[in-house]
Amino acid sequence: MAYLIIGNGPAGVSAIERIREIDPQGKIMLVSRENNPPYSRIMTPEYMISEVDEENLFYRGTGFYERYSVETRLGCKVKAIVPEKKTVILENQEEIGYKRVLIASGSRPIVPSWADTGIKGVFTLWDKADSVVINQQLGETKEAVIIGGGLVGLQAARALSARKIKVTIIEKMKQLMPLQLDTIASSLLLQAVMKQGIDVHLDTEVLSLESQNGKITAVATKDQTIPADLVIVAIGAKPNLEMTVGTALERDKGLITNEYMQTNIPDIYAAGDVAQAYCRLTGEKTVRALWLSAVQQGKVAGANMAGRQERYLGSTAMNSIQLFGLSIISQGRIEALQETDEIILKYQDRGVYQKLVCEDGRLIGFILVGDVRQAGVLHYKLGQSLFSGYWGGFRIPDGYQVNPTF
Repeated sequence: MAYLIIGNGPAGVSAIERIREIDPQGKIMLVSRENNPPYSRIMTPEYMISEVDEENLFYRGTGFYERYSVETRLGCKVKAIVPEKKTVILENQEEIGYKRVLIASGSRPIVPSWADTGIKGVFTLWDKADSVVINQQLGETKEAVIIGGGLVGLQAARALSARKIKVTIIEKMKQLMPLQLDTIASSLLLQAVMKQGIDVHLDTEVLSLESQNGKITAVATKDQTIPADLVIVAIGAKPNLEMTVGTALERDKGLITNEYMQTNIPDIYAAGDVAQAYCRLTGEKTVRALWLSAVQQGKVAGANMAGRQERYLGSTAMNSIQLFGLSIISQGRIEALQETDEIILKYQDRGVYQKLVCEDGRLIGFILVGDVRQAGVLHYKLGQSLFSGYWGGFRIPDGYQVNPTF
């Protein structure tokens, strides 16, 4: 069997490990645009300011490919996949055949039209290479602007602030981490961020970047101009799917997969940021750009590529952060809709906030801020009744009533 893995992120690495458990002798080839051993993208902000050294960045060590007998094409990008011929074509025109292929090519940062990364001092922060070039700029950086108040932007802000650089965050929405937190949790996060001396501008849209002699000098918004000698654009990401253009692969926001992580074309699998797979709570298919989801999907894809029949049980939205002295975990649905309820267990007046989101007496989501010790209990209770089983230290208020249809 000849296995081809496109991408060396957590999905691709997990697939390789699972294939080797089942098929010790099969040929595995990996193609990756990055010329590195597998590394933790989560740690790139820390690597950017030298808090983490390169050795600790490589979470499977530097000899991973050799240990798993993987032939590699590192620093190479797949230009096209040709399902009819069971081949892929690289940008250098090399053609590689496969019996079964996993597309785990990850995602890349969204760069708006006004963000010219050709200007000195303007960057994205997505991979190890970004961290290296930003690190080289830090010696001459006094004022940094982070465009985007999501997780990557906040991690970058924390790291740069630790280097005594004046940091400003600009977020287009009315709160930080708008996709992961409700307004109360976000307000607590905002307080923690501002206590570190970081300026935050919410509900603010960037109009342009200003430069002089090819170097960034400021960020212009509708209301003001903010000086900057370093700008990091962190407004989101999109999956790397260019190689699938012109094929019959079924796509929406990602490659549509079934419970075996198979696409609609035989012997082509997808996992990680490019895969649109089952949500455990809703049964709908969604792209879940999370490390844990990528690992789980990669394992399932690898097992099925090697001849097993294993099902992916589905993902849930999940975020866990420890930033600015504040612990936050959110999972599942975070805002109540028309037919759902919110149960507030602890309010924010003491810096602790805990909220459950329920539907017909079942837990479908939660947010914990400050005190996250019971997160493991809630994780395993998702989808289950509020009135049965072990709930750790949580107590449902006596007056809570569920929908009569439950």
